Amino acid sequence: MNTLETSFEGRFSADAGNLANLLAHAVVEIHSPRGGGAGIIWGDSGLIVTNAHCVPRGAPLRVDAGGRTQSADVIAYSRDHDLALLRAPAVSGPPLELRDVHSLRSGEIVFAHGHPLGMSHSLTMGAIHGVATHPRTGEPRFVVADVRLAPGNSGGALVDANGRLVGINSMVVGGLGVAIPAVIAREFVMRATSRRAA
Repeated sequence: MNTLETSFEGRFSADAGNLANLLAHAVVEIHSPRGGGAGIIWGDSGLIVTNAHCVPRGAPLRVDAGGRTQSADVIAYSRDHDLALLRAPAVSGPPLELRDVHSLRSGEIVFAHGHPLGMSHSLTMGAIHGVATHPRTGEPRFVVADVRLAPGNSGGALVDANGRLVGINSMVVGGLGVAIPAVIAREFVMRATSRRAA
């Protein structure tokens, strides 16, 4: 192995370690009577975005964040987009910058963060396959990548190499990870919070 290869591997390992540390402060663990998953801290108002299928309606929820466990309430729900918005007032963390789905390129490296199979704050790496669009409108629906996802990754973050939020991990289809684009999550939160403010 030459010096250039050694330097690259060392830098890549350090960068991935920094990314994992950032996400450990931005992604919470969610527990419900039927299982759980992950959730992304959204801003500084105690809001958490996760998958709707991670949070059964009416069930008591707990979130683990920063070494603290607290209760959370569902304040908005979209089964169509598989998104839910939770509020846990004492939760805080670094907000993730959002990545425009239209700027994603096939082959670009991405990282999935969550809590698969009981392993807290796990990070896996893969590459973007593409962005699936709605057959009628042509609007982005899913980000598809060859990242390894397992139960517990749902609701967690799919980020690029700079830590920008690409999407919310949702499911596995044909062995590929599928995430809801960050822009859809942003619109969902904006609608939910504006309704509550009205």
